[in-house]
Amino acid sequence: VSSWRVRVLLEPRGFIRVIEFVLSIVAFATTGGFSGVSQYSVVCTDKLTHLIKVTISYPFRLNAHDIMVPNCTNTTLVPTRMDGDLSPSSQWFVCVGVLAFLYTLAAIIFYVVFDAAVRQTHDRIVTIGDLVATVIFAFLWLTAASAWAWGLGQVKMWSSYARFFQNAPLATVCGSATCTPSASANFSPLNASVAFGFLNFFLWCCNVWFVYKESPYHQEPPGDQGTGDYPGGQQSPNNM
Repeated sequence: VSSWRVRVLLEPRGFIRVIEFVLSIVAFATTGGFSGVSQYSVVCTDKLTHLIKVTISYPFRLNAHDIMVPNCTNTTLVPTRMDGDLSPSSQWFVCVGVLAFLYTLAAIIFYVVFDAAVRQTHDRIVTIGDLVATVIFAFLWLTAASAWAWGLGQVKMWSSYARFFQNAPLATVCGSATCTPSASANFSPLNASVAFGFLNFFLWCCNVWFVYKESPYHQEPPGDQGTGDYPGGQQSPNNM
């Protein structure tokens, strides 16, 4: 324990890793744990009101489940389905978040427990590997956040009232019945997840610089040698 370097967490390289660790959890948790309910109301010609509840949740396969809706010709309910399968973009976003969480956790432990000892013999491998991983994760966050931003827009579109009432048989039923929105799912957590995705991308990009400074690719500018103006520490003639 005496060899642990907890102070590294106060340095930019370690401190940003801690922030990345927290934000990666927030990003994938707000997406993977989301569940909302939208409600639609259908009033048939007999004045009988039917309330349709649709659960929208991760991984957002909107077309995977039957939704029972009235046909307004008798008391029976008939199945319909939404359009859209946004599971690829949402699952990619969650996957990147989980991988980033695992990597930052491993990096934090390594910085504190093993960094001082391992870098004495494998400094080049460790620092270059950390730099490559940081660059890769910055790119992955960009792709994941962009894909999920598009996917969330599709989720909102396909679950909107206008789109929902276009599904058969509602498109026919609503010609004579009164079809109105009742309640919309709260997408605020998903909006936040997209914002956290791009914030993670920004943080990983910033951390590239600090990790790069630890690598052998970064060369510090040479300092003054000796006390004089000439090489080898000789003093200038004016000072002799």
